[in-house]
Formats: sequence, C-alpha cells, structure tokens
Amino acid sequence: MPAHAAVYPDPPKLSHSLAELGRIFWEAGSSMALRPLSRFLPRGDGHAVMTLPGFMGADGSMASIRKFLNKQGYTGVPWGLGRNVPDDGVRDMETMLNFRRQIEEALAQKLHRQKIRTGGKVSLVGWSLGGLYATALAHKYPDLVRQVVTLGTPYGDPRGTSLYGPMQRAFNTPVDTKMLDEWINYTFEGDLQVPITALYSRSDGFVGEGIARLPEHALMENIAVMASHVGFPFNPLVRVLLAERLAQPEGQWQPYQKLTLKPFLYLPG
Repeated sequence: MPAHAAVYPDPPKLSHSLAELGRIFWEAGSSMALRPLSRFLPRGDGHAVMTLPGFMGADGSMASIRKFLNKQGYTGVPWGLGRNVPDDGVRDMETMLNFRRQIEEALAQKLHRQKIRTGGKVSLVGWSLGGLYATALAHKYPDLVRQVVTLGTPYGDPRGTSLYGPMQRAFNTPVDTKMLDEWINYTFEGDLQVPITALYSRSDGFVGEGIARLPEHALMENIAVMASHVGFPFNPLVRVLLAERLAQPEGQWQPYQKLTLKPFLYLPG
C-alpha cells in the first residue's frame, strides 16, 4: 500500500531538537526508577524479538530494549549487521535506498534462519530508520514476521526530519522528488498481512509529526507517546506499550484499546 510525498512536510521545531539531550536523561532515569513495576506488565511467550537500530546506530543502541524484552519473557535478538549507515557514507538518496535494500535482504536471511531454529515467526522492534526496514519486511515476508513495533520512524518525506536539510546542504545535492517518492513507496510494497504499531512523539526532535504516522490500514495503528527521539528505547511509556503489544497471541492482534493509559500516553496539542 503506497504512500506519497505530495506535500512537503515541516521538520521538527527547533526547540524540540534542542531539548533532546536533556530529555533522554529524564527518560532513562524514569525507566530505572519504575523498573520494579515491570513485573505487573504482560508477559511474553518466549518468541524471538529482533531489534533494529536507527540511523548510524548499532546493536549497542538497542541493548536496553533487548534486556527489557528478555526480562519480560521474550528472546531479544540483535540484528548483527553493524552500524546502520553505508560504509562509504551517505552521498544521496539513491545511495541510501540501495543500502536499505541490501540491509533488508540480509535481515530476511537472518529471519529465515531464526525461524528454522525456533519454528516460529520473529517480531521486529525498529527504531527510526530501523522501523522502515521492519515495516518493509512485514509487507514482503509475512511468513517470517509475526508483528512489528516501530519507534519514532519517519514514514513520509524525509525532508520532514531535522537531518535532511543539513545533509543536503553538506553534500550540495538537489532535491530529487522522484527518488523521495520511491523511498517512501518502497516501504509499503506488498500486501500487508502483519500488524504494525507505530509509536511516535509530537515533540520528537528529529522526526516531524507530519511524517511520523502510518497510513490508514486495518493492521496498522499509530500511538502518540511523550518521548524524545533519542530517548525512545529508554522511555518507560514506550516499554509499557512494547510489553502490551508484543504479548498478544499470534493471529489475535487487536488495535490498542486500554483507555486507562491514554491520558498519560498522548501529548497535549
């Protein structure tokens, strides 16, 4: 199901970008303080959950998420593909799209081997760019992927991120709208049979709200949380939702309905 880059989206507010560093300490500290309460969260059934890092990140950036998942009764699996950036750097959108195709092919092979070892499908938790990989894999390989949860993923026109403008000026490359559309549409190629939950923040300092949500679909949902972009893997509310979403039995997925949490999950407009 394709998306389109018909409207140039706004990047995040500068105030949100500048607040990123300070907010992550609050989020990480809150998760540590609330750790004893994790025993009250839904428990996992032991199935494998692979974590996919964001742009320029590696497995270490998702280590705290895997530790949390393991404690909740899942088998946290690193992606094992090194740093999420081309070896020769980012020159243009075509370079990134080719890199993305290579990464997703390698991930599909890993998911296939994981399924052979365990006999079960793998859930994916993707942060930022990692969420685009996870969403594309869900569309293309429904026999391998059980469920997807993404954290602060830029689903729309990448000009709606705070990094696109500076990178474009640094490389002095013109805007290629055709390539931008190809980048977006590639994410949604295939007939979706796998549920996807997008957790996004209206105060994300890297991904603008206008590109942070999935398009309408019976198996897609968007949930706003109070989180910084860098703090997504450490945010206590994100962890609550991860535990709740991933605990659903395979084949029995339902959209998020727990009204008791919603006042704490949605950031006032």
